Amino acid sequence: MEENEIKLRERVTALESELKAVNERVVRIDEIVSSIKDVVTELKQMRSDVNRIDATVSEMEKKPAKRIETAVAAVIGTVVGGLCSALVSFFTGG
Repeated sequence: MEENEIKLRERVTALESELKAVNERVVRIDEIVSSIKDVVTELKQMRSDVNRIDATVSEMEKKPAKRIETAVAAVIGTVVGGLCSALVSFFTGG
């Protein structure tokens, strides 16, 4: 009986040791999962920031085009106004 008892104690001790190792692994896995959650949260925030920056850059890229369109419209308006004025002067004898 004593020999069986010794073997049983050895097995219990080995199982306790394995259980401790498994618990340590579970704790590490929980820490990794928590870290991954933090990284995902940061990535979502970064994506939001990048989208906002992209929108700002797109808006800034459009400004020079708007300025050129305004300048061209002003030049065309001036030329057309001058031509109309010249035609009116020509026909009225001015």
